[in-house]
Amino acid sequence: MKNLLFISISILILFNACKKESFITSPDAQVTLSDEELKFDTVFTTTGSITQSFKIINENDQKLRLSSIKLLGGNSSYFKINADGFIGPEVSNIEIEANDSVYVFVSVSINQSTSNIPFIIRDSIQVSYNGTSGQINLEAWGQNAHFFRDKKITSDEIWNNDLPYVILGSLTIDANKKLTINKGCRVYVHADAPILVDGTLEINGEKDTVDRVQFRGDRLDEPYNDFPAGWPGIFFRSTSKDNVFNYAVIKNAYQALAVLDPSINANPNLY
Repeated sequence: MKNLLFISISILILFNACKKESFITSPDAQVTLSDEELKFDTVFTTTGSITQSFKIINENDQKLRLSSIKLLGGNSSYFKINADGFIGPEVSNIEIEANDSVYVFVSVSINQSTSNIPFIIRDSIQVSYNGTSGQINLEAWGQNAHFFRDKKITSDEIWNNDLPYVILGSLTIDANKKLTINKGCRVYVHADAPILVDGTLEINGEKDTVDRVQFRGDRLDEPYNDFPAGWPGIFFRSTSKDNVFNYAVIKNAYQALAVLDPSINANPNLY
C-alpha cells in the first residue's frame, strides 16, 4: 500500500511538472503589448540617445514562447532593442511564464550633424508568436529643428530663420492672435497636419530665393520629395482676418490655400 501511495504521488508530481512546462500554441493566445507606439520627442542638439520600454504580457495560464522580436529596419535602423537582456535587431525564442511579462527596451541614437537624415525617423518592432504577430511603431525626431505637435498659437508669436520648423498633428492660430513668419523660414508639415488659421498669419518673405518663406511636406527622401498632396494645406476659417503673404512658396500640398468664409471686416481675408 505504501509503495502504491508513493507511486501515485510521484506520478502526480511528474504530471504537474510537465503541465507547468507546457506552452500555449494557439494563435488566439492572449498576449498584450503595453504600448502601440513609442515617441521619442526629445530635440537632439548634438548626439541624442534616449531609452524607452514596453511590456509583452502573457495573459494565459501556460507559458508562451515568442518566436521573434524583430526591429523591421534591421541593422540599418537608428533604433536598437534589448529584449529580456538579449540585444537585437532580432531576438528569438523568448519564453514568458504564465501570467507574466517581459520588458523590451528601445533606444535611439541620432547624430545631429548628419544633415541628410529625415526630420522624422520611423521604424517598427514586430512581435511574433504562434503564427501571429503584433507591432509597436517607433517615431523619433531626426534633424535638429523646432518641432511642434498639435501646436496652438494662443498669443502673438514670431518665427525667425534659426532652425527649420516641423509641424506634426496640426498648427492652429487662435482667433485674434497673430503668427508672424519672417524671411528665410522653412516650414515642413507632416502628411496629416493642416495649418488652421482662425486669427492672422503674416508671411514676411523677400524676393531673393533664400529669403522666401517655404511651406512643404516633411518627407525629403525620394520619391516623396516632389509628390503632390503631401500635406493638407493652409485653411483660413471664418474668424480669420488681415492675412498677408509676401514671397511665400507653398509646395506639394493637397490644397495650398483655402479661404473658407468671406472676410469679417472691410479687408480681404488674404492679400
